[in-house]
Amino acid sequence: MPSRTVHISEKGMRLERFVRIHFPDVPFGMIGGLIKRGKLTVDGGPADAALTLEPGQVIAIAHRDKQNARSQATPGRSTAQATQKALPEAERTFLTSITLYEDDDIFVFDKPSGLAVHPGSKITRDLDSLLVRYVPHGAERPVLAHRLDKDTSGVIVAAKRKDVAQALGKAFAGRDVEKEYRAIVLGVPEAQVIDIAIAKQETPKGGRMVAVAPDSPEALSAETRVAIIEAFGSRAHVALFPETGRQHQLRVHMALIGHPILGDAMYGDAASAPRLMLHAYRLRFKHPAIGWMDVEAPLPEGF
Repeated sequence: MPSRTVHISEKGMRLERFVRIHFPDVPFGMIGGLIKRGKLTVDGGPADAALTLEPGQVIAIAHRDKQNARSQATPGRSTAQATQKALPEAERTFLTSITLYEDDDIFVFDKPSGLAVHPGSKITRDLDSLLVRYVPHGAERPVLAHRLDKDTSGVIVAAKRKDVAQALGKAFAGRDVEKEYRAIVLGVPEAQVIDIAIAKQETPKGGRMVAVAPDSPEALSAETRVAIIEAFGSRAHVALFPETGRQHQLRVHMALIGHPILGDAMYGDAASAPRLMLHAYRLRFKHPAIGWMDVEAPLPEGF
């Protein structure tokens, strides 16, 4: 029974989306049937297509009937490898152009705004899928060590091997990573530490992070340090240092103190800038083989 373990970067991902990424030979329309027959499990128990995943959970799919498997697979290769198409040269050139650093263990990319990290509905191009096809057939599948929102640009790390991914995953989960973001915000905030608990709330437009009382059952502690780089009129260039790694933390925290990030369609005003003005500027982390690394992604045009 093939299985995959949910990585820290995949926290909050829906089960059906996880299956599409890690079990590409399973047709999307079969997922519901596999769940009903008990062939798709989470930690050995019943599953739900809409389930949101947590790091460390094990997703397993029982082998489908042998005739179907034989008809789709090529001897000596997995079905995913057999059906995988070579990455077009233009896409290979694109990945090379955004590579900040590469060695035998990791990639470090400068992800542009607008490029999704993982597949999803209405997403036609994403970094994870590009990486799967970037490596030779039979090579280990690269794993993103963390996540960035689609419209956030900047530094993102991918591991080339499972053991490296596990080491980096523990570092990101254990807060053993220093992150610095840059943003252009409305107004000029004071230098401060924002300590506001947040939680996810479903709305007609989808999930949103909102402020909640720290003692609420659903509360997630969240802390962001704000420093001022430059003030210009009714705008400011700020450095943001997340001490915790909650979904949309920087975006919702800045909105809650009255200084939303420009171009933020979810927590501010999309029309205030041509893009979300949030950039993952610097990342300091411990490389499993060579020790501490400090990587910066240059500020994009518009900052």
